[in-house]
Amino acid sequence: MPRISTNVTAVRAQRILTQGDRAFGKSVARLSSGFRINRASDDAAGLGIANKIRADVGALKQASRNAEQAISLLQVAEGGAFQVEAIVERMKELASQSASDNVSDSDRVLIQAEFTELQSEITRIVDTTKFQGNALLDGSLGNTVDTNVANSTALAAGTEVQSAGISGTSTDTYTLSQAGADITIVNSAASLQQTVTVGGNGKQTINFTAFGVSVELTASFATTANTVAGDLVVNGGNTSFLVSVSGDPTGQDKVSLTSLDVSLDALGVSIVATGLTAESLATKTAAETAIGVLDAAIQDIAVVFGSIGAAQNRIEFALNNADTAIENFTAAQSVIRDVDVATESTEFARLSIQQQATTAMLAQANAAPQLVLQLLG
Repeated sequence: MPRISTNVTAVRAQRILTQGDRAFGKSVARLSSGFRINRASDDAAGLGIANKIRADVGALKQASRNAEQAISLLQVAEGGAFQVEAIVERMKELASQSASDNVSDSDRVLIQAEFTELQSEITRIVDTTKFQGNALLDGSLGNTVDTNVANSTALAAGTEVQSAGISGTSTDTYTLSQAGADITIVNSAASLQQTVTVGGNGKQTINFTAFGVSVELTASFATTANTVAGDLVVNGGNTSFLVSVSGDPTGQDKVSLTSLDVSLDALGVSIVATGLTAESLATKTAAETAIGVLDAAIQDIAVVFGSIGAAQNRIEFALNNADTAIENFTAAQSVIRDVDVATESTEFARLSIQQQATTAMLAQANAAPQLVLQLLG
C-alpha cells in the first residue's frame, strides 16, 4: 500500500546501509592497521591474551639481553683470570729456578724481586677487573650486608652501608670502630684493616678502598664521641642473572654463579697466607715450599675456570631458549591479533559491493513515494 508520510522501505534500506558502513569501516581499519583487533569490542578475550603475550615477549627480550650481558661479564672475568694464571705459572717457574743449586743466593734475591712484583700485579688485576663497577675476581660479587641490626650492630650506630663490596666468599664479620676523627675497619681474622680520617662532624661518606665498601655517616656523627662502633656482617652470596620470565624470578628464572676469587689470599700465594718471609725464594728450602703452594694455586684457578665455563655454557643455552620462546610467543600473538590480509581483502571487496548496492536501493526507495502522484492525477 503506497504511503507518503513514512517510507518504511527507505528506512529499512538506510538501516542496512548504516550497518554495512560500520562493517566496511572495521574492514578498512583492519587493513590499514594490520591488526584484526583494533578495539576491545573487536575481540575482548583475544585482546587480553595478546596483550599478556606482548608483555611476556618484552620481558623475554630483556631476559635475552640479560643473558648476553652475563656472558660478557663472564668473558671479562675469564680474561682477568687467564692473566692471573699466567702470572702464577711464571711464579712457579721462578720458584723452580730458585729451588735448584745452579743459582746462588744473590741470584735468588733477584728472583724474589720479580716474585714480589708478580704478587703486586695479581692484586692489581684482581682490583681492576670490573664490570659496571662491580669487582669480579676478589670474591665480593654477590655479597650482601646483613641489614638486621641485631647482627650488623654498626648499622644501629648511625651508619649506612652503601656498597657491599667487601671481599670474601663466605659470611664474615667486620668491625667498625672510632677514635676521634679516625674510623677503622678490621676483618674477623685481623689480617686486614684500614683507617680513614674524616674531615669533621655531620653527614658524610667515607670510603674504605682496601675493603671495597663505603659507609655513610648520619647527621649525628661527631668526632668528639664514639658514634661509630660495632660489627658489620657480610653474607657471601651467589651472583644471579635473570634469563627467563616463567613467573619464578627468585628461583628457576635465574642462573647463579658462586663468587670468583683469585686474590692472593684466596690462592694462598701472599706473604701472609703462606707464612713465608719477604725473602720467600731466597733459600732453596723456601722455594721448594713455594712450589707446593703455587701448585695448589693453579688448581684453585682451574676451579674458577670451571665455574666460569659451566656458567657460560648454561647461560648460552638459556639465551637460545629465550630467543626461541620470543619467536614462538611472537607467532602466537600474531595469530591472535594480526589480520589475515587475504581474508580481510575478500571481506572488504564484499562489503564495498554491498555498500554500493544498498546505496542504489536506498535511492530507489526514496523515489518510490513519487508513484503516489499518479493516483492523485
